Amino acid sequence: MNSREHRELLEIFYKKQSYVFRLLALWKLPDTVTERFRLLHRFYFYYILFFWVLSFDASCMIQFIANITDLNEVIKVFFIFATSLAVFAKFATIKLKNHLYAELIETIHEPAYRPVNSREVKIFRQTHRLCGTVRNFYLVISLCALNVVMLTQYIFDNSELPLSLYNPINIDTKLRYRLMYLYQYVAVSICCYMNIAFDSISASFMIHIKGQLDILCDRLEHLGMDQESRDEDITRQLKNCVKYYGDIIHIVRIAENLISFPISIQIACSVLVLVANFYAMSFLSDPGDYANFIKFLIYQLCMLSQIYILCYFPSEVTAKSEEVPYYLYCSNWVYWNRMNRKLTLLMMTRFDIPIRIRSINPTYTFNLAAFTSIVNSSYSYFALLKRINS
Repeated sequence: MNSREHRELLEIFYKKQSYVFRLLALWKLPDTVTERFRLLHRFYFYYILFFWVLSFDASCMIQFIANITDLNEVIKVFFIFATSLAVFAKFATIKLKNHLYAELIETIHEPAYRPVNSREVKIFRQTHRLCGTVRNFYLVISLCALNVVMLTQYIFDNSELPLSLYNPINIDTKLRYRLMYLYQYVAVSICCYMNIAFDSISASFMIHIKGQLDILCDRLEHLGMDQESRDEDITRQLKNCVKYYGDIIHIVRIAENLISFPISIQIACSVLVLVANFYAMSFLSDPGDYANFIKFLIYQLCMLSQIYILCYFPSEVTAKSEEVPYYLYCSNWVYWNRMNRKLTLLMMTRFDIPIRIRSINPTYTFNLAAFTSIVNSSYSYFALLKRINS
């Protein structure tokens, strides 16, 4: 695979998500832009930050504090408040760690990560297709949740706003109602597109890392398969595989630095959102509450899909890294000289430590066990809350 084709295929891992980051003024401007454009870009960023992101969080906070004694109202507010907090964490992370995104994107374009034979090209194309599928699936389900949450209330009962937020103006007229509805729709849309961009690009980087591990395993498995391979050639290939593994660890650590904090906040908030949704749905017994039931159900499915995607692909990276020593064992090592067999043993010792994507707390990692724990904890908290309130 030549460098141009490699670059074009790699762009699917981040290019469309970067459009959202640019639209929200989070992406760093190139050095070629004028100072005037840079100033306008900074002004636009603060406009998005204060008028849409922080004002939306403040509206949730005021409504939450004002109705702290009303459990049902608190649940309605927390339905969106926890999500907005997680979005703010992602918003801040992207802005503050722009240089790491640039470093990661520049690193994965290096020749060291380029497939070198037909088998590796096939593996790389599979990761390319999977990345696009996951991004599109997450886009569809998120937009469905956005429109269901915002449109069902307007269609079935346009006397109330879709979200329980603090309103600085009365909505006693159609004009004021539509203005507040438009504000909520745009603010929630920003949250939605931020989630789509950040979560899908995080999953894309995990998919890319898993694909690189697949390529490494393929190289290890086929070491020494060529009958004409000399001991010096095998030694060189073994050392190249060790270096390649180190390169993979390098991009893992950059990606981990980018996603550990915002996804940890996302998962912590998701537990609370799931509890709030379980609780809200348990009280929708009136036939007239079908619209709210559909709204909460779609949002619940979206949240579960979001958490699953964020936990599944880091788990896949860990699982694949645990298989690396096995693929080295599957090579033709029994026919190698003593020095190469000794080097193989040292490599297996090195590969025996699996790659784990750690959370903000280094003792916890993102994996499917964490997803199961989140769902179980959410239902346990819901059962406790309902029992106390009954």
